[in-house]
Amino acid sequence: MEYIITAEMEEIRHLIAQTAAKRNTLKIEMEKWYETNTKRFNRTNELITVDSTLSELDSHYKRLWDYHNAKVS
Repeated sequence: MEYIITAEMEEIRHLIAQTAAKRNTLKIEMEKWYETNTKRFNRTNELITVDSTLSELDSHYKRLWDYHNAKVS
C-alpha cells in the first residue's frame, strides 16, 4: 500500500523528531535534578512548552495524514 506523504508532512515529522529529542533531554535533566534537589525543576516551564508543542505537531500531522490518506486506508 502506498501512502501520501507531502513535503509539509515530512517537515512536521522532522520537527516531531527534533522536539521529541529535546523533550527526552529535558526529562533526563529533570531526573538528574531531582537526585540532588528538592525544589522544583528549574526548567519545568520549558518542559511543559515542549510537551505542548509535541502534542500540537502530532495532532497536525494526524490531521494531514487523515486528509491525504483517507481513501488509501
